[in-house]
Amino acid sequence: MSISSALNNANSGLAASARAVQVASSNIANVLTPGYAARRLDLASSSLGGVGSGVRVAGTTRIVDPVVLGMHRDAGASASAGGTSASFWNRIQSAIGLTGEGLSSAMSGFESALISASERPDLESRLSGIVNNANALVSKLGQIEDAVQQTRVEADNNIAVDVKALNEGLQRVDTLNDQIIKMKMSGQSTLGLEDERQSVISTLSEIVPMREYPRDNGRVMLYSTNGELLLDTQPVTFGFTQTVAIDASMSNGSGLSGLTINGRAISTTETGPLGGGRLSTNFNIRDVDAPGVQAEIDAFASDLISRFADPATDATLAGGPGLFTDAGTLDTGVAGLAGRLAVNTAVDPSAGGALWRLRDGIGAAAAGPVGDATQINNLMGALDRSISSGPGAPMRDVAGNLGGLLTSISTARQGAEDSATTAQTRFNTLNDSLLEQGVDTDAEMQRLLLIEEAYAANARVISTADAMLRTLLEI
Repeated sequence: MSISSALNNANSGLAASARAVQVASSNIANVLTPGYAARRLDLASSSLGGVGSGVRVAGTTRIVDPVVLGMHRDAGASASAGGTSASFWNRIQSAIGLTGEGLSSAMSGFESALISASERPDLESRLSGIVNNANALVSKLGQIEDAVQQTRVEADNNIAVDVKALNEGLQRVDTLNDQIIKMKMSGQSTLGLEDERQSVISTLSEIVPMREYPRDNGRVMLYSTNGELLLDTQPVTFGFTQTVAIDASMSNGSGLSGLTINGRAISTTETGPLGGGRLSTNFNIRDVDAPGVQAEIDAFASDLISRFADPATDATLAGGPGLFTDAGTLDTGVAGLAGRLAVNTAVDPSAGGALWRLRDGIGAAAAGPVGDATQINNLMGALDRSISSGPGAPMRDVAGNLGGLLTSISTARQGAEDSATTAQTRFNTLNDSLLEQGVDTDAEMQRLLLIEEAYAANARVISTADAMLRTLLEI
């Protein structure tokens, strides 16, 4: 080997060492940067005319495992969806209350007022207690309906926010694709842009689970997990119109906006093309879960109306509404009954009614003996009578219906929390796996020591070659 070739080899070694220091220092500096992928310097031997001529930098590689990254994104979508669902069911249970509180407490207060009045039907204060507690029960059901519809409004708002984020995020990924292609064609590094693109896609995957497929020149395509194309040469455009106020009669396509992709209506169900993430979960809350809860509390309110409108409860009604009404009439069957439920004005003095009708019958022509508790006992009997709330429904008393409602909500909440916990645990596990593939500061520090040794060795070669040349020149 000639002295000149030795100098050339050592020179290339110094240049490679300097580049290696840059890569290692960049890794260490970005150890806490979200979305940053560790870099690895790729070196290759260089030759000239079949003779070794040192080392050359072949490039810098981002260290990313696409399988783990894909699983991490799916787990993030499931965790986000699970948390959203669990939050909804917790709010619903909080609004209805557990046994002994909330709706259960209001029902107990009403029953206690009936018992108290049956002991002294002559006291207006006891009769007034029935009306007051009946109004409290009605008010509680109205508050529950308000809470249910509020969750639908919030879900609709969250959908609008996520749709905007999807449109902006997909546009950003498309822009990054173009920038990466241009920089690759000009021979510049695109690692920083690829980090940003990965971070944007991971964020979007919480809304809609996505699959990333590489294309030529560094571009990527995006599909939803269930096969809907989201980005190729151009990003798709999601369409959605937010609704400010929602009532129980509104549904998807009837007062509420559905979702479109490039103007085409698309399914928003959990098993649809965009299912599995936060977007489909919010649609499910707005269009399925919350209306389901509304139907359950409407059924409870309808049962109250029918029980107290039964001739066996009050023979004076002549087909009219009893103690509880649907805004003054019998149950109309229109969604939102829980919010319209009202105490019959005939027994409410504040609405022009008379308390004695509780004792003598709502349809009675005149007041009867003040000590007769027969009608009040009939009202109490209405609560204990086992009837079916509809075709195929079990025979239950009011306590049974209330227990069934509370159990249904509690079961749904527990199931949502269990699913959310499982999804979050899986996400945490995969997040740890992804972090393990990130920057290892100990390994980077060891690599810096090796780079230092390599640098010193190459510098020693140059120093030795310089000494040899000096000696030759001195001869």
